[in-house]
Amino acid sequence: MTKHLPPIAEESTPEIEILPPPPRSGARSRIWIGGTKGVKVIKVGPFGSLLLALAFAVVLALGFIFLTSAFLVLLPVVLALAAISYLTGASGNPFRRLP
Repeated sequence: MTKHLPPIAEESTPEIEILPPPPRSGARSRIWIGGTKGVKVIKVGPFGSLLLALAFAVVLALGFIFLTSAFLVLLPVVLALAAISYLTGASGNPFRRLP
């Protein structure tokens, strides 16, 4: 005896609805934040990449200036401490025998 199974009803898949983006407002923004969908970022043009490179160069130059000025300020302090320790004999002779 064979069992007759009832036919399985095919599940209908819902149609996917693609919504167009909202109309642009008066502001010409290159980044559009659409609620919870994330951030849409587009390619940077030649002028934008030039400004980005210029900003990066300014940050590097300011960091270099800061580090060199800190070195130049601390250099006389270190030299003065070295001279004082040399003149007072604070460094001592590490190879001298203890009495």
